[in-house]
Amino acid sequence: MLAILLPLGLGAQTAGTMDPVTFVADLQRVSAEVSGGAAGQVPVVTLPSAWIVEAGDQRIDVPAQSFRRALENARRNPSTWPAQRSRILAQLGAMLDEARAFAAQSSVRAGSSPADSRGTLNTILSGAEFRQLREQSAFTRLRQRAAEWLLDVWDRLGGSMLGRRGTAIVFAWIAVLVTLGMLASWLMRVILRSPQSEPFGLTPAPSKRRSARAWARDAMTAADPREAMRYAYRALICGLEEEGAWRLDDARTPREYLRLLPADHRRRGPAGDVIRRFEEVWFAARAATEADRAAVVARLKELGCLPAD
Repeated sequence: MLAILLPLGLGAQTAGTMDPVTFVADLQRVSAEVSGGAAGQVPVVTLPSAWIVEAGDQRIDVPAQSFRRALENARRNPSTWPAQRSRILAQLGAMLDEARAFAAQSSVRAGSSPADSRGTLNTILSGAEFRQLREQSAFTRLRQRAAEWLLDVWDRLGGSMLGRRGTAIVFAWIAVLVTLGMLASWLMRVILRSPQSEPFGLTPAPSKRRSARAWARDAMTAADPREAMRYAYRALICGLEEEGAWRLDDARTPREYLRLLPADHRRRGPAGDVIRRFEEVWFAARAATEADRAAVVARLKELGCLPAD
């Protein structure tokens, strides 16, 4: 179950409140209803929208939406009920342990000050079981902290003598306004943080496409023969594009380029040799050699990408 500890006046508006002892009894009732029923059948369980527990001037809202969702899911898919029931009973058992401890300490500290009561509440509900059941958004947590800080300031100024119940709602709205102000300030800092020298962060335009001759020179001078095969392939397709044999298409494979050349095309033989070596080295993982480099350089000279000797 998702348990949320909220200051007085900030919880969900549901009818009726209960003391810690009644809360323990109601948890026991729900646990018994979940355990009852015929095997394989989802029982009818009476659940409030939230348990509202009051001890002195403190109020704790414990929503029951997750139990409702688990029961609804089990009714839609009864085969999941055994697993759902085990999980619900484990959560109820953990809550019962914490609720019993809270009820016992509340009865001992019935005459304690509001500050002591609030400390007891925080200690009990910060346990691992309740911490695992708590679901709060970042905005809710921030609002809660702001509200607690404002209530603490109000207590120090003597506002508790005027009655906290009547002032809590006012402070809740103040906390919301303070939070909105903080968020607005943060957004303004983010917006103004961009350096004025680069207001739009535009990337430079890509450089002009390289020529077949430039790729061919790279194939001759590359330190790695494997890279020389790649440069030779790029020189081949750029060179034939310059001759009008095809248009460059990055999605086209080497074999598709080769099929664009008729069988009697004068460039078919040199182009096929360059493409074959490129595929063997890059796709078949064959080790490239200096002999491969010399062969493709000779082919690039035949194709006119390099000047003949």
